[in-house]
Amino acid sequence: METIISYLDNLFRAYPDTEKVRKAKEELLGIMEDKYYELKAEGKSENEAIGIVISEFGSMDEIAFELGFEEEKTESKQTCGDDKESVRLSSDQAKEYLRAEEKFGIKIGIGVALCILSPCLSVIMDVFCVLGFVSHGIADSFGAVGLFCVVAAAVGILITSGMAHDKYDRYKRGRIILDSGTKTLLTEEFETYQPVFGRMIACGVILCILSVVPAILTEGFFGSTFFAWTENLSALSLFGFVAAGVYLFITAGIKQGAYETLLGTGGHSVKKKKKKDKWISIIASIYWPIVTAVYLSVSFVTMDWGRTWIIWPITGILFGGISAVISQLLNQEER
Repeated sequence: METIISYLDNLFRAYPDTEKVRKAKEELLGIMEDKYYELKAEGKSENEAIGIVISEFGSMDEIAFELGFEEEKTESKQTCGDDKESVRLSSDQAKEYLRAEEKFGIKIGIGVALCILSPCLSVIMDVFCVLGFVSHGIADSFGAVGLFCVVAAAVGILITSGMAHDKYDRYKRGRIILDSGTKTLLTEEFETYQPVFGRMIACGVILCILSVVPAILTEGFFGSTFFAWTENLSALSLFGFVAAGVYLFITAGIKQGAYETLLGTGGHSVKKKKKKDKWISIIASIYWPIVTAVYLSVSFVTMDWGRTWIIWPITGILFGGISAVISQLLNQEER
């Protein structure tokens, strides 16, 4: 029995000395003790009985989950700054997380799409001004007000969605533990989703490429005619195509990331992902305020809100390139 007690002591070293853990340890020792004496009564030697008891014990993660004190270890790890915390999820919890991520992706996609579409009213008012329906001042005023209202709505969606999603952050900080049945089911769903993911990304890329086609066509057919104002109006199709493409990127990517988080795939460590996210966040916190300041300065100085929107797609593409460079540099550093 001394061997079994020592074995339990070693296993429980990773857990804090709380009343809950002590009670679980005593309960477990009682179960193992009963099994040990039962085997001895059947004629097993002491070494055989100890070996059987320990082999039938199971993994510590499973025992902690069944006895309900796994959170004790998680809290202890967080206090010590350990990045490799484990979170055990049931089948229902895993499905709930997938549904939550899918809804989160839709909301984030809508928020970003609204930001892209925000200059549309400015473009429409600019066309009305060219056609003589409204004055230049009214067109600029309505365009600017519409832009800020849409951006405000988009930011509201992004902030509220992010706050509601915070409770799932711990899933991404560590290792997810699933039972074999749930993992098999999720793996099958993940494999089924891969063709869908590929089609959504491909459609997004195609929409972004085709977004400039209407502008090219209107320039070619109406550039020097009475209908030259349609060249400005073609910007609406550019915003619409890009917004739709980005929406597909975001919704598909977030759902893909949810599966990778649950299954532990994706080929990146938690520490590495945190480092990359930290650098991108630092750059974004400097980059986007500067872009916003430049956009507002140029727009108010020139009062040409119908054209200064081009700053956003250009800077958005540039930031995507910056993020890709950071990821590549960190990948090389990891190697």
